[in-house]
Amino acid sequence: MNPSPATTCTSPSKTTRPPRTKEIIDPTYPLLEANRSAIESVRRETFTYGSSDIHKLDAYYPPLPESDKGLPPILIFFYGGGLVRGARSSPPSNLVHNNLGAFFASRGILVVIPDYRLVPGIIFPQGSEDVRDAIGWTIENVAEGDSNRVFLLGHSAGGLHLASYLLLPSLFLSSSALGCVCGVILMGVPCEISPSRPRFYAVAQSYYGNAKKVVANHPLSLLRQANDSHILSLPPIRNIMAESEPRAISASMRTFAREFKKRGGIIEEFVLEGHDHLSPVLALSSGSGEDWGHDILRWIIG
Repeated sequence: MNPSPATTCTSPSKTTRPPRTKEIIDPTYPLLEANRSAIESVRRETFTYGSSDIHKLDAYYPPLPESDKGLPPILIFFYGGGLVRGARSSPPSNLVHNNLGAFFASRGILVVIPDYRLVPGIIFPQGSEDVRDAIGWTIENVAEGDSNRVFLLGHSAGGLHLASYLLLPSLFLSSSALGCVCGVILMGVPCEISPSRPRFYAVAQSYYGNAKKVVANHPLSLLRQANDSHILSLPPIRNIMAESEPRAISASMRTFAREFKKRGGIIEEFVLEGHDHLSPVLALSSGSGEDWGHDILRWIIG
């Protein structure tokens, strides 16, 4: 049974105690290391989707389906990193974000994890252009997945780029994703960028150009600028935040959900009990705190 909107997300059977958050986010990743062989057993291939060395993506393939089940759905994941860091497979352990790809692929979903350009090498909206291009490349080239059942997941800064891609008609309406994307998950996304987080605000000014452009172009502002017909054209959204999310992020996500719903968009809110900003992604394939992943599986596969 799926959790109800705006409630905590807990599994009825998978976990018998709260997630071991400190172990999940330990930089040595002991829980993932213990499952390295299972993570690395999932077939993974690397492709180029753009013109630079950064434009690479990894595809994680599920086991071969039974012949009568058809092609698997596709999940494209955009990781976070404060706009300045992150990788589709993070050194030195190369377990993050491999763990997410392996978790969903081993359960019947074809997963794609792209790298995208980072600050200071880009300006708005180039991060969202990379989102568009990675989605378009996947739909046109990954024949092993069902291009009519594509789902998008963006965490933190990756979710910021994803939300902006959805809300900029010049990007979303001109992309090959129209009619192919069945759902979007925004997780721990800074929908509004304010000086209350000075370090990230400074990076955001570099990305957007200046403080005035930050205010005009963060996702909440783009939502307010979008016309109603565009909002109605967007796929259903799951707005997911950790129980211990930074207050600025959780407040902005709640405001975003409220205004998106008021404009006629389909959006549900979920709170992940026992998690902080980083732990949901790191929990997958760890055996602890994976409940949200099982809920997403049920949403995608049914």
